[in-house]
Amino acid sequence: MKNDIVIVFPDAGPGTESLFQGPLRERIEKVGRLEIHQGQPKDDEDFISRIGDAQAVILGWRLSRDVLRAAKNLQVIAFTGIGAGDNVDLALARSLGITVCNTPGYADTTVAEHTIALMLAAARNVAIGDREMKNGLWNQSRSGFDLYGKRLGIVGTGGIGAHVATLAKAFGMTVTAWTANPSPGRAADLGVTYTDLDTVFATSDVVSLNLALMPETEGLITADHLARLRDGALLVNTARGGLIEEAALMAELSSGRISAALDVFHTEPLPADHPIRTLPNVVLTPHTGYNTPEALGEIYRLAVDAIEAYFAGTPVNVVN
Repeated sequence: MKNDIVIVFPDAGPGTESLFQGPLRERIEKVGRLEIHQGQPKDDEDFISRIGDAQAVILGWRLSRDVLRAAKNLQVIAFTGIGAGDNVDLALARSLGITVCNTPGYADTTVAEHTIALMLAAARNVAIGDREMKNGLWNQSRSGFDLYGKRLGIVGTGGIGAHVATLAKAFGMTVTAWTANPSPGRAADLGVTYTDLDTVFATSDVVSLNLALMPETEGLITADHLARLRDGALLVNTARGGLIEEAALMAELSSGRISAALDVFHTEPLPADHPIRTLPNVVLTPHTGYNTPEALGEIYRLAVDAIEAYFAGTPVNVVN
C-alpha cells in the first residue's frame, strides 16, 4: 500500500525540508512518498497542481473550497496548527469524505514564553527603550513596573494558559483564572483560583488571553470587561484577535488608560495604516508567538502522527 500513497506539503515555509530529515522522514516514508513544495501557491490552480493525485496533505495555511473539491484522491489533511476550521471548510471536507486533523499542543511552551516576553516588554518599556536608543536618545526617566507581587488573570487554562500560570508564579505573581469548565482539581493542579470573567478583569494588574477562538468565544471580551480593568492594567493577547471587541479595545487603548501587548489581530496581516500601530502604550509582534524551531519540529511530528494514524485505521486529533 505504501507505494500507492502520495503525501504532499503544498505550501511549506522556509526550513521545512531540513526539519523533515532523519527519523521523521523515515517515519513518513514508511507510509508513502512525501513531496514538499516551498512557498504559497500563487492561485487555486497552482494549489491543485501541487496536490495532484495525493491521498494526504500536510497543510500550512488556507485551502479553498475549490481546491478541496478538485482534490479527487484526497483522504486526509493534517493541518499544522490548532485552527483548522479557519483554514479548511470542515463541513465540506466531511461531505467529500476527507478527514481533517490538527496538531494540538505543539506550541504550548513556545506561546507561553512569548506571552511572558510580551508581558515583560510592556512592563519594562523594552520596545520603546530600544527605539529611543537607536534614535540616539538616552532616556532614564521612563518608569516600568515589577511583575513580582502583581495579580495575573488568565482567560483560558488549556495547555498554553496552564504554562503561562507556571511561569508567572515563578515571577512571584498571584494567578486567578477563568475557564468555561472550572474544577477544584484543575485549580489545585495549576495553583490558581478560578473566578468569573468580570472578577478576572476587575481585580487583575495583567490579563492574559489564552483561549481558543470558536463561535462561542468570538467577541467574548466586551467593552464592559475592558472598562473593568483598573487604570494602568496590561492586556496581553497571544491567542486570537477575534476574542475581543476591536472597537472597544481601540477606545480603551486610545484613551491611554490601559496598555496592551499583542501578537494577534482581527485582520492579519495587520494593515499598514491601522491606528494601533501609532499608539505608544502598545507592544506589537506579527503573530510569531508560535514560531521557534522547537515548536515547528513538534508540529511536524504531530502532523506525521496524524498521517500515520489515519492510514493505520486509527485517526487522531480529528476536527471534522
